[in-house]
Amino acid sequence: MELAIETFKLLVTVYYESECPDSRSFVINQLRPAIHLLHSYVKLHLIPFGKSRSINYGDDGFECQHGSSECLGNIVQDCALDLMRKESDKKKVEYVACEMETRAGASGDLNCVEKSKLPPKTVEDCVLTGKGVDLQLHSEYHTSLVSPSFVPTVTIGGEFDQTIQDNAQVDLIGTLCSVLTEAPPCANRYNSMALQHILINQR
Repeated sequence: MELAIETFKLLVTVYYESECPDSRSFVINQLRPAIHLLHSYVKLHLIPFGKSRSINYGDDGFECQHGSSECLGNIVQDCALDLMRKESDKKKVEYVACEMETRAGASGDLNCVEKSKLPPKTVEDCVLTGKGVDLQLHSEYHTSLVSPSFVPTVTIGGEFDQTIQDNAQVDLIGTLCSVLTEAPPCANRYNSMALQHILINQR
């Protein structure tokens, strides 16, 4: 009997905020293309919290870097992502990219939730009841372990590395490929870059 060997997946965690311009740019320009290319080799963990903080353990809500609309956006995304646990990372990133592009959740609009074929009523109930607060407290705890000085922050394998953080902001695919050297999309990318380099130098 043959045992199927599961492909090793690199754990990539992104700590971000729903109303943060840097987070928006990163999700749309770096994260979305990287996950589309490398989804077979990456396990993605998205944590929408950033530099927010709970007040009285969440009983009095949260204080967020970009105001109350960001708090709402964070909690909407946490509730939606919780429902998407069994969905592919590509679907999760498409959902988050929709939120970052339209700022729907941050304005109380569940359009991106509906686009992702999630039940809006379930997300709304999560936001309005204790579940959303619990999810945000969970996100706060995980964010506190990294204590990001810049948002978005990216960790690989659960470890923070400043070089990876800096490189990920401008070339996430290249940063992940520097670790996933054996992954065919990365090998193809490096071969293509090497070929371009040879052709340029031959001119």
